[in-house]
Amino acid sequence: MKKYKIVITDNLNGNCDREKKILESIDADVEIYRELKGEELIKAVEEADAVLVDMAEMTSEVIGHMKKCKVISRYGAGYDNVDTAAAAKAGIKVAIVPDYCIHEVAEHAFALLLSFERNIAQRAKAVREGRWRDVPTPKMKRIHGSVLGIIGYGRTGRALKAMAEGFGFSRVLIYSRGLKPGDQIDDSVFAVSLETLLKESDYISLHLPLNEDTKYFIDSESFDLMKNDAVLINTSRGALINEGHLETALKKGLIRGAAIDVLEYEPPRGSSHLAQLENIVITDHRAYYSEDSIALLKEKCAANAVSVLQSGSAEYMV
Repeated sequence: MKKYKIVITDNLNGNCDREKKILESIDADVEIYRELKGEELIKAVEEADAVLVDMAEMTSEVIGHMKKCKVISRYGAGYDNVDTAAAAKAGIKVAIVPDYCIHEVAEHAFALLLSFERNIAQRAKAVREGRWRDVPTPKMKRIHGSVLGIIGYGRTGRALKAMAEGFGFSRVLIYSRGLKPGDQIDDSVFAVSLETLLKESDYISLHLPLNEDTKYFIDSESFDLMKNDAVLINTSRGALINEGHLETALKKGLIRGAAIDVLEYEPPRGSSHLAQLENIVITDHRAYYSEDSIALLKEKCAANAVSVLQSGSAEYMV
């Protein structure tokens, strides 16, 4: 009989050879599922010593049925699908991988900015359809000389700021709850208040975790403060933005547009009209992806579980 039982609840990124190699090194029996919900999820994890989870909802009910689990290791930097309070009460450690896709997400944020500003998707589609210069030209601005606002200055926010240096922004404004307005970040970049950033930025990029404090961080009051030609970019979590308020802001011209990779409900529900608007670019929650980032994610997620089982801790604990 194997020493440990380890369950991968929802394998969404190809085979699990990388995880299995690491997990089996400690004499673990690894059970891999494509997708688990409800009673099936409870049944699969109730005897597990460790659980690797992607998007499965690790609710208090699910956690309450776990008899032996020592660690829930999440494939990703966020953990809003894990009830951490219930896990703590049950004595279960929660580990994450916050550093696997830093550059991919920052690059995607910039790709969204550029795609929106240069009208890339619509023009490429027209050419494929045999139409040359047959797309109405929306308002397009020169990026050089504009103001970039970055909300959240963790790993990805810092990577985005580094990328911005070559684009000739006149200013880069940073808002972070860990910084005071006026704090100097480098020779030309300073932290500012949230109100200042919203009022003065031409492009606003969100890089925050989703939790009780940040849900609907951007709402109607935020849009009222923004320039009417501002563009909002989000590659973090969909629920950072109140999507109903975003839809209203886009329709009324309170802002010029949005470019987002994440939605509160994915795929969008029938009641959502965001994807039908002309002044928004939406991609399908793929900012994190590259072959390199996925390989690293798999290895670190498995290594977190092994580390907790063997030593009681891991590199990145919640």
